[in-house]
Order: sequence, then C-alpha cells, then structure tokens
Amino acid sequence: MSSVTILLCTHNGARFLQAQLESIAAQTLTDWALWISDDGSTDGTLEILKDFREAHPDREIRLLSGAGRGAAANYLALLCHPDLGPRRIAFCDQDDVWLPEKLARAVASLRNHGDDTPACYAAGSTVTDADLTPIGRLHTNGTTPSLHNALVQNVLHGSTIVLTPAAHALLRQAGPVSVPFHDWWCYLALSACDIPIVLEDDPVLLYRQHGDNHIGYNKGTGAGRKRYRLIAEGIYRGWLTQNAEALLQADLPATPEARSLCHDYLALQERPGVARMVGYRRLGLCRQSRRATLMLRAFAGLGYV
Repeated sequence: MSSVTILLCTHNGARFLQAQLESIAAQTLTDWALWISDDGSTDGTLEILKDFREAHPDREIRLLSGAGRGAAANYLALLCHPDLGPRRIAFCDQDDVWLPEKLARAVASLRNHGDDTPACYAAGSTVTDADLTPIGRLHTNGTTPSLHNALVQNVLHGSTIVLTPAAHALLRQAGPVSVPFHDWWCYLALSACDIPIVLEDDPVLLYRQHGDNHIGYNKGTGAGRKRYRLIAEGIYRGWLTQNAEALLQADLPATPEARSLCHDYLALQERPGVARMVGYRRLGLCRQSRRATLMLRAFAGLGYV
C-alpha cells in the first residue's frame, strides 16, 4: 500500500487540471496513490485523467464516478468508499498546484502520530490568480484548533489536509454525512473527538482563484460582499446548524463536553438575537481573530447567526 493516498474530486476541471496532476507527479515523496471521483464532467476532464493514468501505469490510480450531489458529498463518499480501507489520506482540489515538498512535509509533521493514532495535518497556502500570480495568503496561525472555533469557522484549508489511517477510520465510522463542506466536517468531527490537529503556517500549495471557486479567498471587496450576503440571507447560519446537527447524529466517539456544546449551540438558535449574542460569548464560540469574533457576536445580536 502507498504511504499516502490522494483523494481528488473533479467536475469540469479541464482548464487547470493538468497543472495539478503534474504537481502531484513532481512530489518529492514518490510513494503515493491517487483515487479520483468525477462528478459528471462534460469537458475534457475525463480524457486528461485517463491520459495521466496511462502515463503512470505503475501507480494505483483509480477513477470512479461521483453521485452528482456536489463537492462535499463527492469527497465524503470517496473518503468512505468500501474499497478504500483506512489509509493515510491527502485531499486534493482539481485547480490548485502543489509545491514539491507538500506530501513529504505532511508525513514528517505527523511522524510522532503513528498509523494507529488519530491525527490531522493542515498548512497554509499561497493564494494566486488564475495565472498563478500570488495575491495573498491563507494562514493557520490564528485561533488554536478547538470545537469552539470549528462550530463557527473552518480553519483547515481542505487540500492541505492529511489524515493518519486512524483518523481516516474515525471519519469512515461517521459515514458520508450531509454537510456543506468536507474539510469543515473533518475539523468539526476531529475536534469533537479531541483528536490532535497539527498546523503549519508555511504554504504548501498555490490556491488558484478563478471566479468559479466554491468559496474562495476571503479578502477584497468582492469577497466581503459575497460573505455579507451569505450572512444576511441566512446561508451561513444554515451551515452552522447543519454542521452541529450532523455532529450530534453521527456515529463518532465525541467527548461529553463536545456533545454538550453542540446541544447548547443548537438551543441558542431558538433564542432571540440579543440572547444569542450573550450565549455565543458564554459558550466561548470564536473565530480566528478577536475582531472577527466580535463581528460574529454582533451578527448574532442582529439575528443573522
């Protein structure tokens, strides 16, 4: 079995996919396998994937069909595929470009956590435009990972995540739950089970922004307007509620404290805005910065979250 199994989900990604595949092939850690789930691509995605598989006949490269229910469902179905026993897992997006040391750094960072110990690694990213010109950074050096943060924010950039086999087994136990984002679900589930999360702030990949990103970089005027709409229209609040409910319903060894926090959070959603604002503070719900936490409480007071 390869030391790292990469999970790549695709959908009409032909424009940038070749560069991502080439960056996988160029990894300094050469002992990898690649499992791909394509969600009904109608461009040249499948042809690119098949050509890559043919060019690497000595690799375990498996191409599967997704169920067409969106990216989160596709990733979690692939993570829980019955033929994919517990392995060291690395998530991969179709439009990024990995730096050569990405996998090697992740494996080295998890060295103190054996295959039988659940643990998760994630790192920073360099944000680029469509032509890979750097325009910013995604950092991981804010709030210490915790369920108090995970209930209201995801700080694990999905395509930097690497799971130990035991962490993979734990998430497989929960099954392909219905949640908005697979990487946020990993953060929630592992935090609720008090699993170590190892964060590095140095970038391990180029996170390409091209207008079709599911969420995308959170800086700039356009990004700010988009996020305000998510809050004002209740979409963000819906995500938080869906996540918390999934966490309580999933077959996970969550701590009693985690279950209590989830119950208390969901109970707050039945309270008027000012009571929610006070409750968010009482429960210690927080985002990465003090300013963002204060804004979260303010939006709670206005009844938006």
